[in-house]
Amino acid sequence: MVKGSVKARETILSEISRLSEEHEFAGGAMDKINVITNGYKVPSDGCNTYQVAFRLLKEFEDDLHIHVHLENNVLFPKLLKS
Repeated sequence: MVKGSVKARETILSEISRLSEEHEFAGGAMDKINVITNGYKVPSDGCNTYQVAFRLLKEFEDDLHIHVHLENNVLFPKLLKS
């Protein structure tokens, strides 16, 4: 393996590790928000803004799960095979 290839592989492995840590942090933060908001359940006295905010938080969490899944289970394994 040429020196440049070794350096490129080290960089890829380092970035995968860093991004995996970010995924753990973001997932943990969203888990806490989910618990704090009781599963994004709007209180009975919640206004429209409250409802929109909770709906958007739920959508963000759903999108985050898809993003993390695609990177962890599709992109990263492909990079590691190359």
